[in-house]
Amino acid sequence: MADIYTIRKNRIQSGCFPGFVPAENEFFRASPHEAEHYVYLKAVDSGVIDAEWGRLRTDLRYSEDMIFYLRAVALNEDSFYRRGEPVRIQDFLCDPKESPAVKREFFDRVGALRTVNRTDILLYGLRGRYLYLMLEVDGEGSCAFSTITIDRQGDNFMNTFPGVYQERNSFFHRYMSVFSSMYNDFEGKIDSLPQLLDPGKCPAALLPMYASWLGLDVGDDFLDETVLRPLVKEAYTLNRMKGTKAALERIGEIVLGQKVQVLERNVMADYIEPEQMREFEKLYGDSAYDVTVLVKGSATQLEISRLLFLMEQFKPVRARLHIIRMEKSGTLDHYSYLDMNAGISDRGPGSLDEKKTLDGAVRLSE
Repeated sequence: MADIYTIRKNRIQSGCFPGFVPAENEFFRASPHEAEHYVYLKAVDSGVIDAEWGRLRTDLRYSEDMIFYLRAVALNEDSFYRRGEPVRIQDFLCDPKESPAVKREFFDRVGALRTVNRTDILLYGLRGRYLYLMLEVDGEGSCAFSTITIDRQGDNFMNTFPGVYQERNSFFHRYMSVFSSMYNDFEGKIDSLPQLLDPGKCPAALLPMYASWLGLDVGDDFLDETVLRPLVKEAYTLNRMKGTKAALERIGEIVLGQKVQVLERNVMADYIEPEQMREFEKLYGDSAYDVTVLVKGSATQLEISRLLFLMEQFKPVRARLHIIRMEKSGTLDHYSYLDMNAGISDRGPGSLDEKKTLDGAVRLSE
């Protein structure tokens, strides 16, 4: 089994990537304000002296007018002397103060492999414990990448042939790597199939289908991924709680990211005096089937619509839902006005200007 190294967003961020900016879904995108874009990574440590490296794949997409350079070198040393002082190679490469020209010269001096406009390459000529990479994209246009995958074997078939055919980096070795690459890609897709059924990792496009399997109506693009993914993950538990107060409260947390308070009219009548209850009926309804959801803080109309849409699927059969937003400050509609003597003030700390003083009879308290 080959050693496979996958470099994703967290590891790329620990390196140096001038000209690129992080984006969603583990992507890095080229900054439109820069003409040159670089990625310098920390060393990939195989843990083996004179390790042999196989295939490297980069999930890179760039415009036709752009040029992509990849430099790779394998060394047994993790440091070198510069100006008489020992310097770790990965610290030197990931130092944003060092110019790209100096780093490019370093790769050229140590005999690095250099490719142009190739995202899938063989590293058969490299041998060393540490693998160092430099990616460079020049030109104007759109460019994005997410992962870099490296394996040390490069092929699966060479060991099945007689020893005379197992010369590394020979024509026959590289020829067999074509079929080995197809086999590895196919094997990788098979290994990733379980992720397609994982609501936490599957593509967002599959979530509405999984929701329908679990009896949830999520509408057509009505719910975004931030709501849809946790909803599908908890659909089984929510279905078991359907028709209960706990289900409505949990849906409120999923949609709004905060707890909501669910008040049941028929329960309130058990502990509130009848005279006071008649006043509350103006707000909480007058029927035993009325259920009121109190939302603290601000919530957009879209969030309220999503909340009501989902709660309707989990409420008791005859219940009538009412959602009330309890914002911290009041609002005036378009038909309200203030008289000439009215004013709006916000209670805050007092202040004194430069010409005001306090005598002995005045006291400040908190």
